[in-house]
Amino acid sequence: MKAVKAFGWLLRQAPTQLTLGLFVTSILSALTEGIGLLLLPSLLQALQAAEAGTQDIARALINGLQQFGFKSPTEALLIAFVALMGLRSAVVFARDQLGMRLQHQLVDKLRAQCFEGLLSAEWRWLSGNKQSTHESVLLTDINRVGMGLHFGIGLVSSLVTLTAYVLTALALSWSLTALALLSGGLLMGMLARQQGAAIRLGQNLSAAHRGLHDVTREGLSGVKLAKILGVTHELIRRMSLTLGNMRSQQLAHTRSNGLSRAWFQTGGAALLAAYVYVGLHTWHTPVPVLLTLVLIFGRVIPMLGTCHQQAHQWLHSLPALRGVQELLHDCKTHAEPVAEPAATDMEHAPLTLDHQLCLQDVTIRHTGRSEAALGKVNACFKARTTTAIMGPSGAGKSTLADVLMGLLAPDEGTVLLNGKPLTAAHRAAWRRQVSYVPQEVFLFHDSIRANLRWGKQNATDAEMREALQCASADFVFALPRGLDTQVGDGGVRLSGGERQRIALARALLQRPTLLILDEATSALDLENEQRVRDAIERLHGDLTVVIIGHRLPTLEHADQVLVLQAGQVHAQGTWDQIRQMQIKT
Repeated sequence: MKAVKAFGWLLRQAPTQLTLGLFVTSILSALTEGIGLLLLPSLLQALQAAEAGTQDIARALINGLQQFGFKSPTEALLIAFVALMGLRSAVVFARDQLGMRLQHQLVDKLRAQCFEGLLSAEWRWLSGNKQSTHESVLLTDINRVGMGLHFGIGLVSSLVTLTAYVLTALALSWSLTALALLSGGLLMGMLARQQGAAIRLGQNLSAAHRGLHDVTREGLSGVKLAKILGVTHELIRRMSLTLGNMRSQQLAHTRSNGLSRAWFQTGGAALLAAYVYVGLHTWHTPVPVLLTLVLIFGRVIPMLGTCHQQAHQWLHSLPALRGVQELLHDCKTHAEPVAEPAATDMEHAPLTLDHQLCLQDVTIRHTGRSEAALGKVNACFKARTTTAIMGPSGAGKSTLADVLMGLLAPDEGTVLLNGKPLTAAHRAAWRRQVSYVPQEVFLFHDSIRANLRWGKQNATDAEMREALQCASADFVFALPRGLDTQVGDGGVRLSGGERQRIALARALLQRPTLLILDEATSALDLENEQRVRDAIERLHGDLTVVIIGHRLPTLEHADQVLVLQAGQVHAQGTWDQIRQMQIKT
């Protein structure tokens, strides 16, 4: 029942017109198949009647066709049979096309929903989960769901066609049909225990795919260090083990399918022989009827095997579908609140930092850690001033930056923007007024122009030039292709200092009211650090700047300095005051 419910849930995600069209064409396909098979005994009887004239049913059919002007009854029956099969071929073609459209649209919709859900989720939840797990769902599990849907749709079509076969067979001989249903049901029952195995194999394959994503991401991210340390063989060994595990799961699935197919083929042949023997020697079924029944049962038995294979494939994809459903549920559960129109007075005014941004008794706790990342932090950041935040590693500097940006909501305490609480529903709007430059710069494998416009899509060349000049990134204008220069994967074609200045220009292009620099110069040499520092100093008094770092020359021009230690404000004051405190201690 869970498998049926899952299939129903999946179909409910599809456009109603496509789903209805698919079921209508499936029914029409089955009806034309059944009518064609019903015509077959009459066609055989008509051929006999044309010579002997002894079959009453055939003679009646011939007389009926002659009323439409057909002189030759055999010709009329053959034309009717071919026309019906042609109609069925057209219906089957339409059914298959609708099925493929349904499959692709559902896959695209699920992938878009998952991607949008991840982008709309709370940063606290996102940062606490493995990125490779989400990648595996988006890139692998959803593809498996698409294949499972393909087999599920095929299963429904096969069941509808099977129903038409059974009804046709019942109209010809109920006794032989009852025997076939009983024996076929026993054969299906013998293989029903493999359904649980299919689900287990699907779960194992999902885990193997996620392991592959983990190893691939870690290997490509650490390739430089692996080359330096001479341990590339270890990355190769891990990849080999992961691929071996995945291949073993895929082979187990193929082996399970092959065994089922072999059992059906052998058992089906034995049952078909038994039907012929009983029909001829026990129930003395007329030869035209028996031949038609043999044709029907000859199709039904392999189709039962096909149904079993399709059900097996659908069950095999269920763990992937559950992974997609869980991700959608988690994204919905951890989605960022969205402000309702005119919810508060803050909605009527732009969320800009006009006076000050204050933290009152702000506490942040990360899942799985007993100690708070921030504990009872009180601090104010006045508009158009520069604040430096310093402290040892793990003191909570980056966590504090996440709070200031609106990425993290306090577990306790309040964030006040211009004296008014910055609620969860307004954090997304506030982030549009904030720019952030991290230590590890993120650049697309694209042109400098495209990377700059990621910060402001409608930015003009003049605006980009101004931002580059403010960020001391004038080197761009000396490049042969200027703004159209390709930066390479992650900006590999630029130096570290050039990447940082491009990132700073992108941040300034947004014209933020708050600029946060998180260790933005810690990995630079003195010359490039001086250039970035000069750019920051030129911004003093124009916008609010928060600098997180540990290099003293970068921090000494700040209006105020916060020293964090163990998640708490250990000291606060001007640069000279902090220096005097450090000298005394």
